[in-house]
Amino acid sequence: DTEQTAVYDEVSSTVATSMNGVNVCIFAYGQTASGKTYTMEGLANDRGVNVRALESLFEIGKSSQDIDYTFSVSILEVYNESVRDLLSRENHTKLDVRMGSNGVYVEGLTKHDVESGSDVEQLIALASSNRVTANNNINDLSSRSHLVLTCYITGTKTITGATIHGKLNLIDLAGSERLKNTEAEGLRLKEAQNINRSLSALGDVVAALGNNSKHVPYRNSKLTFLLQESLRTNAKVLMFVNINPSTDNAGEVVQSNSGRREKMSRPI
Repeated sequence: DTEQTAVYDEVSSTVATSMNGVNVCIFAYGQTASGKTYTMEGLANDRGVNVRALESLFEIGKSSQDIDYTFSVSILEVYNESVRDLLSRENHTKLDVRMGSNGVYVEGLTKHDVESGSDVEQLIALASSNRVTANNNINDLSSRSHLVLTCYITGTKTITGATIHGKLNLIDLAGSERLKNTEAEGLRLKEAQNINRSLSALGDVVAALGNNSKHVPYRNSKLTFLLQESLRTNAKVLMFVNINPSTDNAGEVVQSNSGRREKMSRPI
């Protein structure tokens, strides 16, 4: 078993680069019930990557002598190719992802100023209670959406007033599924199809970037369109690949990961 501290240590240096104006994406990817949400959220007494990452940013900000930092957070889900704000009372309202003069944004998305780990924990608890989960015959509480926690970082240099803008995206992807194993029908089937298509679209984007392709298919899914500024070659991207250790899931592990592994592992 690997402790949460050791897991976070693997990505901590990349997280810190967001304080210098770099856009960062960290994904948790793998089959359903493989521990992605545990990796990102952890438990109340053993927090995962999300809280640890933001607490480390707060510490860097406090120790800075010449830059004043502020932080805000949004949390959304991409469910059946629709974007929903998990921090809003109107969380079932579908939001539009748009391209504006300052880049990609989600119209109407709420952002909350944060200063401490407890601030972040409260927002994560609210988002988790609003996220879509269901029994898919493999996991009683399978996440049916991709969750994206974004921390917006603004640094203002005390002498010149110049500003630095960075963005840290922490993404708990919905689990890949083999439909014959879940025996999904109706809404569960639609969810599984959209999950698998969007994961394939993410793999296609990573592969295109890794191959320096002239065309990168960001628009093939809401997730990649939303995250495109944090996936490009001037950004930093890391991915946890979560594996269910049970021998009963060996076939699922091979099938759900082998088809995308080469795409997902290409350097960007």
